[in-house]
Amino acid sequence: MSNQPTAMERVSARISLLIILAGVFVVLSISKMAGIQVKHHAEYMQRAERQQSIEVSVEARRGEIYDINGYLLAGNITEATFSVYWPNIPDDKMCEIDTLVSNLGTYSDSPVPVCRNGGNTILAEGVPWEFASQILDSTSRYADYSFVTHRVYPMADAMAPVIGTHNENISQGLEYYMEDFLEGTDGVSHFQASGWAGYRAVDAAADNVLPVHGRDLRLTIDSRYQEIAQQELERAVEMSNSNWGAIVVIDPENGDILTMASYPVFNENGSLAMNHCIQSSTEPGSVFKAFTLSAALDANTVTLADSFDCTRSYIELYGHRINDSHPIGEVLDLTGVIAHSSNVGTVQLASTMSDSLFHAYCVDFGFGRKTRIEFPSEQCGIIPDVRNWSGLSKANLAIGQEVSATPLQIAMAYGAIANGGLLYRPRLVESTRENGLLRPLAESPAHRVVSEETAAQVRSILSAVVTDGTGTSAQVTGVTVAGKTGTAERLVQDGYLSAFAGMVPADNPNLVAVVIFDQPDYDFRWGSALAAPVFKHVVSQILSTSPEIALGTPHPLGELVAEGGRLCQ
Repeated sequence: MSNQPTAMERVSARISLLIILAGVFVVLSISKMAGIQVKHHAEYMQRAERQQSIEVSVEARRGEIYDINGYLLAGNITEATFSVYWPNIPDDKMCEIDTLVSNLGTYSDSPVPVCRNGGNTILAEGVPWEFASQILDSTSRYADYSFVTHRVYPMADAMAPVIGTHNENISQGLEYYMEDFLEGTDGVSHFQASGWAGYRAVDAAADNVLPVHGRDLRLTIDSRYQEIAQQELERAVEMSNSNWGAIVVIDPENGDILTMASYPVFNENGSLAMNHCIQSSTEPGSVFKAFTLSAALDANTVTLADSFDCTRSYIELYGHRINDSHPIGEVLDLTGVIAHSSNVGTVQLASTMSDSLFHAYCVDFGFGRKTRIEFPSEQCGIIPDVRNWSGLSKANLAIGQEVSATPLQIAMAYGAIANGGLLYRPRLVESTRENGLLRPLAESPAHRVVSEETAAQVRSILSAVVTDGTGTSAQVTGVTVAGKTGTAERLVQDGYLSAFAGMVPADNPNLVAVVIFDQPDYDFRWGSALAAPVFKHVVSQILSTSPEIALGTPHPLGELVAEGGRLCQ
């Protein structure tokens, strides 16, 4: 009898093997599924989410900057770029691209039908968000689009010395100094892939983080005054061939900066030039004599009745001769010394004070230290320590030599004379705005430099400078002006500095302006020849814009009514 398995046995064995293999497969499958669903559940969920969900950074809006009147100085604009990658576009979808180009209108230079070039083609750039958002729903899914936000400056160069610039690579000026306020924090949004409509937002359970937008700034700057000053400054710098020019206009009642013009605005390589109102310090020359006068009057070392011998037009100290810039040849009273800008008389005036007393007044007026304005790279200027003075130091200091100051420092010190003797810290940022709420920044406390009586006496003498002295070219029609001319011969570099510092109205000033030109041509070296006339032009236009500065706040007179054929109130 044969031991060979029958055909049925062989079939049965094969079926058993298949059952065993199927069972093993089922066991392995269940084991694998259990591993996926239980042991590796979190890992595979994260992998699936990464494949289906896209994390997108939501750009925070940079804070905008406004002037004191609410005019936009720095803002943001979002623009779109539309493009196509031809290898991804089926032939039967070409008509969708032509439709897109037609919808883009004048923003696209591509002809219709669009020429297929085999690679990537930019269909349109710089498309405003307001327009682009209207055509996105109808845009072919085969077209690509992206958005970018740019910083825009409506007043262009006129505000650049103050605002500075900002782009993705660098911030300058106020944009840099106030970066922590202006720069927001980007958010995060998660989007789920969709084959038809680009992306759709995941439900509210997604870990989305809203962006925190930057804070808006409201400045003390009046853009109308800034435009006036910047235009006049550019014209005068070009006419006089000066290295640079600067104009600072402040409100003496609180230290607010109304104008901070500087020219040139840009360097030859296109980079932003320094703002010379803050970032340059020079010898102020004769405009400093107002502080010598203030110190002596406040310390009661002189009176208005005192006289000073200026007959020889020079004075000798320690073997060194100090000359007047022009022959005077007479004895002058205190007003005459300042009105005629006599170096000889001013040196005699300073000699009535001790070195330490005069130095203390100069420091108290803010010289030799930063004003702490909200702006980068401020210069502190120089005033020598009294312990290092030579025998000539007090005389030189009295006439604006051996000292350096920024135009802003000079303006703030003149502001103290204008407001009755109080030196304020300058303020450039008036308030911030966040979530629709305006938060005014606290004004810095002022400290008294001289008495109200002294300040009034100095203003009276400075008025004589403009009516009868070296500053007649600074006279402004319809308003009294008090001020001082300055001409400084540069000791470190060849050339001169032309300056004028003044205030209006003279008896109760509401505005202080300082105008300085560095190294103009020789014919323009005098403060009376260049800086004073520019002061006149700038202030005249500002008063035309804001007559209340000269006239005060208008009083309502009631309504006009007709009575008996005539108008009455």
